[in-house]
Amino acid sequence: MAKSTIYRPLRPGEEAEVCNLVARSFNEFIAPEFSEDGIEEFFRYANPRELAKRSLGNHITIVAETDGAIAGIIEIRGRRHISMLFVDKEFHRRGIAKELVGTALERIGSGSGTPEKITVNSSTFAVPFYESLGFVQTSGPKTIHGVLHIPMALKLSGGNIIGNENASA
Repeated sequence: MAKSTIYRPLRPGEEAEVCNLVARSFNEFIAPEFSEDGIEEFFRYANPRELAKRSLGNHITIVAETDGAIAGIIEIRGRRHISMLFVDKEFHRRGIAKELVGTALERIGSGSGTPEKITVNSSTFAVPFYESLGFVQTSGPKTIHGVLHIPMALKLSGGNIIGNENASA
């Protein structure tokens, strides 16, 4: 029987389960290219207490639930920046990350003052995924507090993709 996936807001009390999924994915696919300082910095951000605090603030957190299990998560800061997007390895290549992004964009677009673009500081592992959605790199790789990332953006209005932070829109 086919597994069904629903996309819904994070519920209070799910923070530990979500952060465990994030930790598993991060440790396997992203941590190998980070310094010790970068790994520590990531886990200062990606822990249940901090996730719960952000959920009460200006962050939108959506989970993908497949047959009762949390399969993925996206967190959007300020309706403008993807701060976390992770899918459990068991659920890779099923379109869950794409649906999480789509659900988040629908939610962002449903309010007043839709932003012109959404940004992400992608891991090198996720760059091909984001490019497949139309995101483009806005600069070369950067390392801040030991966290290696590639800045990327997607233009949301008019259907045009941001090509460069310095290019005219």
